[in-house]
Amino acid sequence: MVDLVETLRSVVMPAVEAVFRDDELDALDARIDGESVYLVLTAQGEVFVDEVVQAGVLGQTMADWQERLRSNLVDFVAESRFGWGQDRA
Repeated sequence: MVDLVETLRSVVMPAVEAVFRDDELDALDARIDGESVYLVLTAQGEVFVDEVVQAGVLGQTMADWQERLRSNLVDFVAESRFGWGQDRA
């Protein structure tokens, strides 16, 4: 079973902190749906949605999910109005 608090602590927050500056986040919402965890994040008025932990995908560790999310957030920032072209890897 997926633990939302552990996913926030081990996956979401480290990835978010690695990519975003303190003043960029407007809102962050996470929810469980079955065995998946979804994230809806708003930064500078732009919305990012991701299935952070994907049900049915076997063999992934929390570190694997964190790196996947971090990479997706880097792409989101690079394509956003506020971070256009920035590489926050």
